[in-house]
Amino acid sequence: MIYADSNILIHLVEDVTEIGDKVRADFAERAHDVGISPLVVLECKVVPLRNDDQILVRRYERVLEKLTILEIAPQAYEDAARLRARYGLKTLDALHVATAHFHLCEAFWTHDRRLAAARGGMEMVSL
Repeated sequence: MIYADSNILIHLVEDVTEIGDKVRADFAERAHDVGISPLVVLECKVVPLRNDDQILVRRYERVLEKLTILEIAPQAYEDAARLRARYGLKTLDALHVATAHFHLCEAFWTHDRRLAAARGGMEMVSL
């Protein structure tokens, strides 16, 4: 399983540059093996909802429904606290990484290089 950070989904849905093209190509090959937490849903929908952009909300929903939603287990909060203490991560970033660890994801797709130190045994892929 690959954990996709929110910024990857934002590039997938909204980015019309080469970065977006690369993310879309990678997703086309591996979408069946991508997991996200409910935090990704929350983070991706904030701006479209704030702007009352229902078309963009629906675009996200079409993408999100194809992905595996990984629960945020109670243990992930403990692990996130340790990651915050050790690496100085923001709360949501620590929860993303802890959730990926909990579900034994082999890779973490992100565009945030600050998360690399906390990756543990996961392959960190910056798309």
